[in-house]
Amino acid sequence: MSATQSLIRTIADVEAFERIPLEERPLAWTLPEVLDAGAALDPCGTALHYLREANPDETALSLTYAELMGKVRQTANLLRRLFQGHEGVAGVLLPLVPENYFLLCGAPMAGILCPVNWAMKASQIAGILTAAGAEVLVTLGPCPGFDIWETARDVLELTPGIRHVIQVRGPGGTAAADREFGAMIAAERADALSFERELRPENTAIYCATGGTTGLPKLARLSHRGIAYKCHAYHWVLGHGPGEVWLAGTPLFHSGGIVNRTFSALSHGVTVVITSAHGYRAPATRTNHWKLIEKYRVTEISAPPTLLAALIDLPAGGADLSSLQKFANTGSMGLPVATARAFEEKFGVSIRANYGLTENTASACLSPRWGPPRYGASGIRLPYTKLKTVIVDRAGAYLRDGAPGEPGVIAVKGPGVTAGYVDESQNRALFFPGGWLNTGDLGRIDEDGYIWVTGRIKDLIIRGGNNIDASLIDETLMQHPAVEIAAAVGRPDSYAGELPVAYVQLRAGASAGAEEIREFARKHIPERGAAPVAVHILERLPLTDVGKISKPPLRCDAAQREFEAALAPLCGAGVSASVEVADTPAAGMRARIQLACADGARDAQAEDRARTIMSAYAFAYEIDWKA
Repeated sequence: MSATQSLIRTIADVEAFERIPLEERPLAWTLPEVLDAGAALDPCGTALHYLREANPDETALSLTYAELMGKVRQTANLLRRLFQGHEGVAGVLLPLVPENYFLLCGAPMAGILCPVNWAMKASQIAGILTAAGAEVLVTLGPCPGFDIWETARDVLELTPGIRHVIQVRGPGGTAAADREFGAMIAAERADALSFERELRPENTAIYCATGGTTGLPKLARLSHRGIAYKCHAYHWVLGHGPGEVWLAGTPLFHSGGIVNRTFSALSHGVTVVITSAHGYRAPATRTNHWKLIEKYRVTEISAPPTLLAALIDLPAGGADLSSLQKFANTGSMGLPVATARAFEEKFGVSIRANYGLTENTASACLSPRWGPPRYGASGIRLPYTKLKTVIVDRAGAYLRDGAPGEPGVIAVKGPGVTAGYVDESQNRALFFPGGWLNTGDLGRIDEDGYIWVTGRIKDLIIRGGNNIDASLIDETLMQHPAVEIAAAVGRPDSYAGELPVAYVQLRAGASAGAEEIREFARKHIPERGAAPVAVHILERLPLTDVGKISKPPLRCDAAQREFEAALAPLCGAGVSASVEVADTPAAGMRARIQLACADGARDAQAEDRARTIMSAYAFAYEIDWKA
């Protein structure tokens, strides 16, 4: 199917599509099958281009689909031999290098893959690998620009279950001769698997950490069937196929990067351009973005809202962008309407949002490629995926299903839903009655089937697309001798979406400044991105009726502080702005901004400036004038 053909435009199309039961559709249901199908579309076509420095003038390392599948089979054969024939687990600590793709596709053929965020501290990585039962670790060798090998050495001391360590030679780096990945797979068969395995669709393919970048290990079981289903569903709704070219900058330890941007691409003959080992984090990826699109005739942009916002202000420099299609997709993170509209106005590309989570093997809803944009919404449900809202009690327990259009907790059911976490004790609150996945997210479904996500029950802070477990910040801050209790929340940010901020209550008689506590957090929190950007010391933190910290008032306070600071320049024009932020079950968080002039008149220009400032945030607001 080419991108000009359409199967799904509306929720009515979804319902019509479902008249044929999923079981009656002749589909591949394991990763070897879907990858072989993608490679067969054009074995000589380019599967991967790999750039070391995001430089359009450098010579890329390129692999055809036939060459890629040879590397994938060699990787699977090596791992199966190291697993000694059983269903072992391979942990991976790698940036965006080609070998990461070989492992992502090959490890699930031999056993189970467990990719881990290499930016975390060794203790966190070791906790995940121990929970996964990993016995093989594939990691970057010593390499300039990365400290992955130094971290891996500490991980190995904390993870005695790992029996084999393999090094990948990174850009400009080294690897031990007796355990270098390239040499080891070169000794394996490339034309076929050298082992027999009864691979069933329900088998686990990947253990994927759901906490994002921080927090205790919480590994979701992603099955072959769940991933294969998503490859088919993306194709039905988005129509991806041979001839398309995508830039790859999303980490391969994140479900979106794994399923949407890799397996979906490779299962439909798309060419993937790896911009650099650092992906979108590399400054050159941003500065050279338009030149890379021109050089490789990229057809679709897929980037987090933070990068999209940056690209709006980046001159194209005369680059030929005619290869770009008029549709682009971004992830589940909030997409400010102003960013989407500005991007479309400048480049003629409509940016659409989707909704998903790791426990559902990435996306549950997509914005149809050929339907009109509905900015602020996150798409319609995928075929064969069911969606509803649920009304819960104060403890989060199921009370009833939501009425049509009624806000509530979003619940999902379908082929992409995980069987659960590796640790069975973490599954108690994962499902509502009837096998419906409890997403912990708040939202509503409109009359056209579009999902509007209004907030989150689960306590995650989403910074630039990375999930931060607030409990880790809380626990770290409470190790400070002056802190009695602490609570971290997300503060709206016009660039990153959210930034972590913390509220603390000091022990009786203790003395400490906010900057001292913030510095303590920066030194002791496992990942730099999770350290709070601000600390506020309160006499008393708000508590619930049962004595637990109540975070909604803190989220409102953080948002109010941010918006008051953002609107402060209006005062120079003789206009005052007061902000009140409320969090309600029906509407989620909403800011009410009241403007006032000294003479009691209305200033249209000041109101326009206020709206421009607020449009940079993915946050509901209203503006009125003080009488």
